[in-house]
Amino acid sequence: MTSFEPSIQRVRVEAFRGFRDSREFDLSASAVIITGPNGTGKTSFFDALQWCFVGSIERLENLRARRSVEHIVNQYRLGRKAVVEVELLIDSKAITLRRSGDHKGSTLELRSPGSEAIFGLDAEVLLRRLLLPETDLSIGSALKTSGLMQQDVMRGVLEAKGADRYHHLSTVLGLGQLEEFEEAARSIARLAAEREATVRGERDRIALSLNQTREKLAAARSRLESRPQVEAIRQEIQSLLSSPPLSITGPPSNLSLEAPDEIRELATRFATAIDMIQRLRAVSRRAQELQSSLEQEPTEADVTAIQAEVDRAENEVASVGAQVVDTNGRLAAGRSAANELAQLAAFAIPLLTHDCPVCGQPIDPAHVEAELRRRAESTDTIVALQEELVSQQATHLKARDLAAASHAALSATKARIAQWEEFRLAATEAQSILQRLQTGDFVVHPAATAFDQFAQTSDEVLNYLQSSRRRLLEFLNTVDQQADSGAVERSVAEAKNLELTLATSEALLEEESARSQRLHSLAEHSVTARVEVTERRVRAMQPLVANIFQRLDPHPAFKTIEFELDTYYRRGTTSPLVRDVVEGVSADPLLVFSTSQANIVALSYFIAMSLSTGRRGLPFLLLDDPVQSMDDVNVLGFADLCRHLQSRRQLIVSTHERRFAGLLERKLAPRTTDAATKLIRFVGWDRSGPTIDEIWVEPQLLEDPIRVVRQAG
Repeated sequence: MTSFEPSIQRVRVEAFRGFRDSREFDLSASAVIITGPNGTGKTSFFDALQWCFVGSIERLENLRARRSVEHIVNQYRLGRKAVVEVELLIDSKAITLRRSGDHKGSTLELRSPGSEAIFGLDAEVLLRRLLLPETDLSIGSALKTSGLMQQDVMRGVLEAKGADRYHHLSTVLGLGQLEEFEEAARSIARLAAEREATVRGERDRIALSLNQTREKLAAARSRLESRPQVEAIRQEIQSLLSSPPLSITGPPSNLSLEAPDEIRELATRFATAIDMIQRLRAVSRRAQELQSSLEQEPTEADVTAIQAEVDRAENEVASVGAQVVDTNGRLAAGRSAANELAQLAAFAIPLLTHDCPVCGQPIDPAHVEAELRRRAESTDTIVALQEELVSQQATHLKARDLAAASHAALSATKARIAQWEEFRLAATEAQSILQRLQTGDFVVHPAATAFDQFAQTSDEVLNYLQSSRRRLLEFLNTVDQQADSGAVERSVAEAKNLELTLATSEALLEEESARSQRLHSLAEHSVTARVEVTERRVRAMQPLVANIFQRLDPHPAFKTIEFELDTYYRRGTTSPLVRDVVEGVSADPLLVFSTSQANIVALSYFIAMSLSTGRRGLPFLLLDDPVQSMDDVNVLGFADLCRHLQSRRQLIVSTHERRFAGLLERKLAPRTTDAATKLIRFVGWDRSGPTIDEIWVEPQLLEDPIRVVRQAG
């Protein structure tokens, strides 16, 4: 006797995959048998349920060649939205789901009597809470592991990575909180390690600062111990400053050299004077170099005369050039006229006779034409023009040479003028620097009034200034060292403060390090604890898996199946194993079983997961053609298993095998008055969608155990 109400009451499908027109199914039965040949729409029916619950069909996503390929909407209804409605009964409360959309996306609508409709993400969240109230597992994961099994994805969990399979297994078994605790422990351990690293970095920074302060303290103490006598150095510098070279007026004798600022200002003035003298020396040297190579400075009249000569030569070149062009033109015209006359005579001679009337010899027109051309070009006019052209060309060449010489003379004159100008600028700058040194506040003043005179004695002055400035800077450093006593006191106080701070930081680091180690240990032990708890739960589930596997009995030697749990890289993993208990041999079923035998392993795993979830799982079990490739013995075992499943879940199972459908009809026929079994036959398919017959299976009550069962199909 069933102890539950069928959860899926009604399904309506329109414009979805194999369904073009609207089609409604009454599924208010504890068991629903769907049968029909392949290609008539059975898989589209299960796809519709999956799409309505989760909004996608995972098995088809990777089969599309392009993301734009439509795989949701019926091909004869492209441009419209697919619609799937599912009416659920959860805790005696009616819930209606309606999903509409296409391959680009969809929207879920959830309605219940007396409440406003909910849409989108809110509807998705509420649906998960209604279907899976006692677990954090998503509807997609629940369908994949224990709700909907389809032939092309039934082994997906077995073929998944061990860690992913372990995650699904522990979550389905209600151990998600353990995994959450483990992840939380790892997260807190990571944060503690980061905090420890931060405190360690701060400790290292403080230790570095303390070492630097101690080094400064040691240097200050060393300078104090080796500090020379300040007064002796002051007297030495004053003696040096009071003995300047004769070519300059020295510093005033009232310099006290007491305050560091006074010493620093005097050194700065010396530095400025040194820079100016070095500049004066360089400019003076350049002026002397220019003066030694100067020629007589050209006057303005000289430049004017040379420019007039250049202009005259340029005009002569232009005039003679024009004459050459004119003569060339006249010579070309004369030659053209003579050429035309000779050609005309050559054309006329052959018209008179072919033989000479004087000597009787044949006339050669080409020879006659060439001879006439030669004689025409040697006329007096042409000869005279040629001689005139030669004379004019010679005159033009002389005019050009004269113009080039005039230009060279003009350039040389301008160069001498520029050299004189550069000399004057250099001399002016040098004299200006000298005047600034004599009148400015540079402590020392040259005695010479001409820059060239001062330049001769500048070496001695520079040496004096540079030596004085160097001694002033050394003296300033010595005076500054008197402040080292204050620096020592400050360094001692700073070092004591840093030592206290370092001690506090060391204590904090020790505390954080111990906390990090404890949390790291907790995270490590949480992995072990979760594996142990999961292993106990899996062992508790193991008899159920073994019982299902033995009912189906797919292999003559490997009679039992179990899960092997392990920890790999701090993560739990699980792998299926089949065992030959007689020989003590175990193996991975995916490696040693045939396809049909491996499918039975997956089926056993899937059904065991579904039954193990109890109220934590989905209230229905959807099996899409699970007996493909099974032999008759396996089919009989599975039919008996379905009868057991019917008492635990609403069972919706499909098959293309007519015999298996008839067997299921007998096995799943109602045995009590509160049970019902529905048979849905997919008879065929055309462009409008599937052709379907629906019947209610006649009950076989326990009071009448012997009945004549209608022959299937």
